[in-house]
Amino acid sequence: MIKYYNEILYVVENDESIQYRYRVLNIAKILSSGGRWKIKKCRINDTYKVAPRIVVLTRQTAKNRRVLDRITDWRLEGKKVLFDLDDLVFDYKDLGLVTRTVQEKGWLYWLGYIWGIRRIAKRVDGFTCTNEFLAKKLRRSFGKPVKVIRNSLNKEQIEISEQAIKKKKVRKNTNDEFVIGYFSGSPTHTRDFALVEPELIRFLKEYENVKLVVVGYMKFSKQMRELVDAGRVRTTGVVDYLELQKKMAEVDVNIAPLVINDFTNCKSELKFFEAAAVETTTIASPNYSFKKAITDGKNGFLAKPGEWYQKLEYLYNHPEENRKIALEAKKYALKHYYGEEFLKEVEEAYDYFAK
Repeated sequence: MIKYYNEILYVVENDESIQYRYRVLNIAKILSSGGRWKIKKCRINDTYKVAPRIVVLTRQTAKNRRVLDRITDWRLEGKKVLFDLDDLVFDYKDLGLVTRTVQEKGWLYWLGYIWGIRRIAKRVDGFTCTNEFLAKKLRRSFGKPVKVIRNSLNKEQIEISEQAIKKKKVRKNTNDEFVIGYFSGSPTHTRDFALVEPELIRFLKEYENVKLVVVGYMKFSKQMRELVDAGRVRTTGVVDYLELQKKMAEVDVNIAPLVINDFTNCKSELKFFEAAAVETTTIASPNYSFKKAITDGKNGFLAKPGEWYQKLEYLYNHPEENRKIALEAKKYALKHYYGEEFLKEVEEAYDYFAK
């Protein structure tokens, strides 16, 4: 049995957030499976009974007024203090890019948000983040060490995915629909969806047995609204992360369009690996993370504007190839975002900062 020799204190403010699941919960779960590190969690204002060598601040802690005092205390106690970030929200020169890409809130909100992130970033010893593109941005902005810990799958997702796959195989034997899935999650993806919308409309009109399922918030154009009214596009609200696996298993192809810029290049490939876990093929825009994960035509597809129709049509006309690609995607996802390889990535990151 592996003996724990170190403890990490994760400081969280919102354990219901998406960031909490990917950036705290899944990391804690993989370490609990037998890692060298043991994780404890607390809030900024809590007292705690552990003596961690490392303290990790999550993004939501930037809103707490006491965070700077606590950072000072921890560093005086000889602890390494890290800041975990999963978005490009720490440099004023990116303010215009952020507001254009994430249109949910205005520039004044993001100006204050970036200020809150920066005041912490200037005081910590280093960072963890979701991909190397974001890591380079952090190193350039603050001149401090950064280690990548990718977003990942957890055991519950794997188990529910296996159940969903069994139902998927039964359903495909009795249903001749070809279903495209778009899983938006938040209202910030309207511009992303607009990239692919003309080609989706063309594809839906060309093939009568094709349906589009949109899970999450979305504002449709007039043409797409007509297809909603005609029953060709089905919509549902946001679902929890386990229900999401079931929804992804119900489609033949998952689409992940993105407006490509520095902000979206910092985004992770979670839409690829979560769909892969339920043996669903993904077509994605070629941002940094998708290009690293997807080998075009082998374990998924990469598509620029003007290429979506062609690649959707290929999967529509080649169901066996779709199945083969989906299995390759699953194999890749289980190797890189779950299990021993992910555990090694997490341990090596914290070992580095513990030196």
